[in-house]
Amino acid sequence: MTTNDPHLIALCCSLEGLSVGDAFGERFFLHPDVVESLVAARAIPASPWYYTDDTQMALSIVSILRECGEIDQDKLAQSFAKYYVRDRGYGASMHKLLTRIQNGEAWQKVARSLFAGQGSYGNGAAMRVAPVGAYFADDLDLVVTQAKKSAEITHTHPEAIAGAIAVAIAAALALALRDSLPSKEEFLNFILPYIPESEVKSKIRQARDLSEKTHINSAAAILGNGTYISAQDTVPFALWCAAQHLDNYEEALWLTVSGLGDRDTTCAIVGGIVALSAGVKSIPKEWLQAREPLPKWDGETITLFRPTGANELALIRESGYREFPPRLPEQPIFYPVLNEEYAVQIARDWNAATNDTGIGYVTRFQVKADFLSRYSVKTVGALMHQEYWIPAEDLPKFNRNIVGLIEVIAEFRKQTE
Repeated sequence: MTTNDPHLIALCCSLEGLSVGDAFGERFFLHPDVVESLVAARAIPASPWYYTDDTQMALSIVSILRECGEIDQDKLAQSFAKYYVRDRGYGASMHKLLTRIQNGEAWQKVARSLFAGQGSYGNGAAMRVAPVGAYFADDLDLVVTQAKKSAEITHTHPEAIAGAIAVAIAAALALALRDSLPSKEEFLNFILPYIPESEVKSKIRQARDLSEKTHINSAAAILGNGTYISAQDTVPFALWCAAQHLDNYEEALWLTVSGLGDRDTTCAIVGGIVALSAGVKSIPKEWLQAREPLPKWDGETITLFRPTGANELALIRESGYREFPPRLPEQPIFYPVLNEEYAVQIARDWNAATNDTGIGYVTRFQVKADFLSRYSVKTVGALMHQEYWIPAEDLPKFNRNIVGLIEVIAEFRKQTE
C-alpha cells in the first residue's frame, strides 16, 4: 500500500506477516519426522504456498479497518460471508455459520447458537486478529474493545474472546516496543493485564514461567499447540513462540512450525505479531514470492490474460469485446491466466500450432478484484503458470465483473516450413 499513514502501514505489515506465516505453516502438514528433518535443514517448502481461512478472514478485517477506521460488526460479518471460500480450510462450524449469514440470518443469532448456545471457543478469532492490534497500537484499551468486537461475529465464548484480545495486545506491543524489545518474560507480563480471567490467561502465565531452556516439544505438551483447535490450546503456545524471537521473523516461524499441531494457525498468529517488531523487511523475499498473491479489494481491478483461437475471438468481437462466450459441454472450466508470458506461450505454441485456422491470439482485460477473491490462484507448472479456474456456470458473473473492454494484444500464426 502506498500511504504515509502509520496506522495503515502497520496494518499491512501485520497482514503480510500473518499471511506468509499462514501459508508457510500450511506447507508443513506432513509426518512429524519429515517436519523435524525439514526444520533441522531449514528446508524451504516448494512453492506456491497457498494461504488458508486465517488470511481470508484477516483480509476482511483489514478491508473494514481501511473503510471504517474501526470494526463495524455488521459490515465485517457481511465481508466474512461474502468472501467465504469453501476450499480455504474453514472449520465445520464456520462452514455452517458463514453459509447461514449468506442466507440472510443475523450474525448475532447464528454466532450465539453454536455449540448448544455456548458459542465457539475455537482459535478462529485469534488467528485473524493481529492486524487489529497493529492498527490501534497507540491505544491498548481500544485494542481490547476492537479485538472483542472482531471476535464476537463468529466466536462468542469467553475463551475465544480472551484469545483474540491476547493476540491483538501482543501485536500492538510488538509494534510499540520494537525499538527496545523486551525479554520473553517481560513481553508476556505486559500482555497479561489486558486479558480477561480465563484458561487462556492462566496458560499464558505458564508460558511466561517456562524456563528459557524449555524444548519446543515440552512447551507444546504443557501449553498445547492447536491440536484441539481451541483458543486456550493455541494462543498461549503461539505467544510463547513469538516472544522467543521478536527480532527475527524467520526464527520465530521455524520455531513455531516445529511444534506441529495447527501449524498454519500458530504460524499465522506468530507471523502477524513478529512482523511488527522485526519489520516487514524481515520476511524473506523468497517467502513473500512463494506465498500466493493476496487479492486486491475495494473497487480495485486485476489484469488478466486469455489465450484464444479465431473462433472464440469472433464471439468476443460479437459481444462488443465485453464478454467471453459460454463454455461448451465438454469445457467445465474457464481458464484466465495471470501473466502475459504464460498467455503468449499458450497462444503461440498451442492455439496457433494446433487449431484449424493456424492463428492464436492473446487478450488482456481487467476484472474486479473483490470478485476474483472468491477463487484461489492455481499454479499448474512453473511459477509463471498461474491461472484462475472459473466454473463454467460462473462465467456469466465473471463477464459482469469485467471492467472496460477485452483487448487483443498479440497475434501468432502457425509456422510453415
